[in-house]
Amino acid sequence: MKKTIYMLLLSSLLSPVWAQDEGQILESIKQNNTTLNALREKASADKIANKTGINPANPEVEFGYLWGSPSEIGNRKDLSIAQTFDFPTAYHYKTQLSKGQNRQVDFLFAAEERAIIQEARLICIELTYRNLFEKQLSKRLKQAEELAEGYETLFSKGEINIIDYNKTKLNLLNTRKAYEVNQVEQKALSDKLQTLNGGMPVNTELLLSYSDYLLPKDFSSWLLLAEERNPNLKATEQDIALSRKQEQLTKALNLPKLSAGYVSERVPGTTQQGVSVGVSIPLWEGKNTVRHQKARTIAMQAQYDDTRLQFQNELKSNYEKAQKLYGVLQEYDQLLKTSSNEELLEKAFKQKQLSLINYLLELSAYYDAVDQYLETEKEYQLIAAELRQWE
Repeated sequence: MKKTIYMLLLSSLLSPVWAQDEGQILESIKQNNTTLNALREKASADKIANKTGINPANPEVEFGYLWGSPSEIGNRKDLSIAQTFDFPTAYHYKTQLSKGQNRQVDFLFAAEERAIIQEARLICIELTYRNLFEKQLSKRLKQAEELAEGYETLFSKGEINIIDYNKTKLNLLNTRKAYEVNQVEQKALSDKLQTLNGGMPVNTELLLSYSDYLLPKDFSSWLLLAEERNPNLKATEQDIALSRKQEQLTKALNLPKLSAGYVSERVPGTTQQGVSVGVSIPLWEGKNTVRHQKARTIAMQAQYDDTRLQFQNELKSNYEKAQKLYGVLQEYDQLLKTSSNEELLEKAFKQKQLSLINYLLELSAYYDAVDQYLETEKEYQLIAAELRQWE
C-alpha cells in the first residue's frame, strides 16, 4: 500500500504541467496568489473587528465594606450594580455602520484582486508577444544558419570572398542574439507569472494568440457600466456613505447617556435597597465632533469627484489610443498580406538576381515591417486590456 502511494506521489511530481491559456492562468492566480490569500484572511478579520463595539458598555458592580466605630454600631455593607446606555438610536447607527464597513472591506478586497489579475493579464499579453516573436526568430535563425553554412562552403572552395562570408556570419550572429534575448525575456515573464501564481509553475505554451476583444461602439454607455464595476470608485462612494452614517452616530453619541442599576445598603438591623437612575449632561465632551465629521464628508465627496473624473479621462484616453492603434494594425495587416516578399526574395537570391547585400537589405526591411506589426499588435492589446478589465 505504501509503495503504491509513493509511486502515485512520484508520478504526480514528474508529470508535466499542462499548457494553460490566459483564462486558465488568471483563474489559477486568483486561487493561488499568496497576496490575495493573505488579503482574504485580513478581510475576514476586519469583518469581525467591524462587529465589535456595537453593544452596550459592560455593567459595573461595586461592593463596599465599612467597619463601624465604635464596634457596637456594626459594619456596613454596600452593593451597587449599574449599566450605562448610549442614547437608543446610537445602537441602530452602530449596526448600520458595521454593515457598511463590511461592504467596504469587500470593495477594497475586490480592488486589490482586480489589480493583481490585471497585472497578470498584462504579463500574459507580453508573453504572447514574446512567443509570437519567437516563432518569427526561429524561422529567421534557421534561414541565417543555412545561409551561413552555404557561404562557408563556397568560401572554402574559393568561390566567394571573405567580405560576403563575413556578412552571412554577422547576419547569423545578430539573429541568434535576438533569439537569445527574446528567450531571456520569456523566462523573466514566466517567472513573474509563477510568482503571482503562489510559486506554482505556469506553462505558457498556449499563449500564441490574443484574446478577442472588440472596442465598445457606444463609449458613453460603456463608461457608465465601467464606473459601476470599478471597486475603487465603489469604495470611495462607500466612504462617503459611511461618513454620513458616522455623522448620525456622532449626533446620537452626543445625546444624554442613560444609566440604571440596583443599590443596597446593609447595616446591622437595617437594610436599604432600591434602584438608581442617572443621565449624563452633554456639555463639553462632544464639542465640534459633528462639525468635524461633516467636514470629512465634504472632503470625501471632493475626493470621489476627483477620482471619478480621473477614471473617466483615463478610459477615454485609452479608448481613443486603442482606436488609433487598431487602425494602424489593420494597415500593417493589409500591407503584410499583399507584400509578403520573403519567398520571392529567397527565390530571386538563389537565381542570382539579387546580390547578398541587397538580399539581406530587402529581407531586413521585410522583417522590420513584421516586427512593427507585432509591436503594434502588442501595444493595442495592452491598451485594450486596460479597457477589458472593466468588462
